Amino acid sequence: MVVGGLCALIGCADDTGTSSEASTGAATTSGSASSGLASTTAASAESSSSATPTEGSGSDSQTMTSPTTTATTGPDTVSDTSTDTLLDTTTTATDSGASSSGGPDPICGDGNVDPGEECDDANADNTDTCVDGCKNASCGDGFVGPGEACDDANDVDDDACGNDCALSSCGDGKLQPGEECDDNNKDDTDACLGTCVKASCGDGFVQMNVEACDDGNASEADQCTTLCKAPACDDGLQSGKETDLDCGGGDCPKCEVDQACVAPSDCKTGACDVDTCVFSASCKALKLAQPNAPDGVYDLDLDGKGPTPPFKAYCDMTTDGGGWALAIRFAPTNGQFNFYSPHWTMVSLVNENVPGPADPSDGKFPAYNLLPGGEIRGCMQHPITKAYACKFYTLPATKTLLDIFTNTPVGSDIAMKGLYFVEAQAEKLKWLTIQGRTVAEASVAPNYVAVGINIDDDQSCYDARVRFGLVLNNEANIVTLNDAAGFGAQAYFTAACDLAPGVDSGWRTPCGFQAGATSYNTAGHIWIR
Repeated sequence: MVVGGLCALIGCADDTGTSSEASTGAATTSGSASSGLASTTAASAESSSSATPTEGSGSDSQTMTSPTTTATTGPDTVSDTSTDTLLDTTTTATDSGASSSGGPDPICGDGNVDPGEECDDANADNTDTCVDGCKNASCGDGFVGPGEACDDANDVDDDACGNDCALSSCGDGKLQPGEECDDNNKDDTDACLGTCVKASCGDGFVQMNVEACDDGNASEADQCTTLCKAPACDDGLQSGKETDLDCGGGDCPKCEVDQACVAPSDCKTGACDVDTCVFSASCKALKLAQPNAPDGVYDLDLDGKGPTPPFKAYCDMTTDGGGWALAIRFAPTNGQFNFYSPHWTMVSLVNENVPGPADPSDGKFPAYNLLPGGEIRGCMQHPITKAYACKFYTLPATKTLLDIFTNTPVGSDIAMKGLYFVEAQAEKLKWLTIQGRTVAEASVAPNYVAVGINIDDDQSCYDARVRFGLVLNNEANIVTLNDAAGFGAQAYFTAACDLAPGVDSGWRTPCGFQAGATSYNTAGHIWIR
């Protein structure tokens, strides 16, 4: 029953109440069950409304409240004839969610763009165009939105995320941590490479107007050095084909002593021993190594890195093919190197600290004792012009002059002694002309003319002899030898026949022409090559 059910929900008057009150209440809620439930729900939800009391017919009349919505009268509606009346009281909502106009308060996220909002897409997605706070997405808001690679919500442009919300990268024109430079291009020929590393020699890229080449390696032996230039003989590097620092290899100046070499031609001295430049063993070797080397004093070393120490020698590099080492120097007068001077056969030195050929004193130098050679040369000074002219010969073996003069037997060709050189007679007589003399100055007209080393008439009382040079005799052989010209020249005649061995004649000249008892002295030299 509807009325009974309603009583149970809202409370009914006691038994003393009139039936019209009950009828009225029932009529109010009649019509349908759904209407009654709706009214009841509205009444029970009333929490802060006020009602105006109405006087009823009984002493226990009760004040009733009615919702603002009145149930529609239906066919079963009971007409209210009671003096008691239910009063409607209009209620003003104060709960949150209700607006002054009757709707809910504005909320960010309700899908409506309300005042103070830039957007409202009714979602919590901060990667779209509308983010928290109903703000339009923008670079710097801290959210990675459309078109952004990053967003770090700061205004630092050189960190991992730029102010354009792009991730930092080489070539963006901004210098970020880990980059040496960033010139906003990928050009590898300027000062900043496309990898944001500063251009440098050895990076493999040729920097325009700075580098001539850049092969990206540390080799100095190829066509591009670590200076990013082509190899040069003055670059302070052992570069290109050089055998040592700025020397050797054919293209650069020859290397000095103790520098590296692979061949004698790498060295100024013309000598390479165990890959190291050493002093040349001879003036001849030095001449071969340096064809344009001037005359002068040079260090020579017979065995390179061996135990024999170097020695100094004056080298004639310009006359008679060059490469001659000065062995003995003869003073123009009062010289000491007579035929039997011990210096011819002994290890001795004379004025070795004055090695030049022009000095007027006697001299004997290390080259005489130490330097093996295949050629010997004698030079003598003209008395008028003061110029020197020379005669030279090939030796039968490569030996030192000390060996030649010590071990060649002194004597005549008849006795199979001495060392004789074969040449035309006109050439032999040049021993006179090179010192300004003629054959007419001889003691007698010669029919025997010979040149050589350690020649002595050991056959007769006429005792002419020479250590190196020319001998003359009016006879057709060496017997009764008359005159000698050259070095250590002597002549002598006595009825008692020969002087004792080892005794010098009073008719002698260390250097010049001894024509019988007449001496023509001059300055001269003996050289070895």
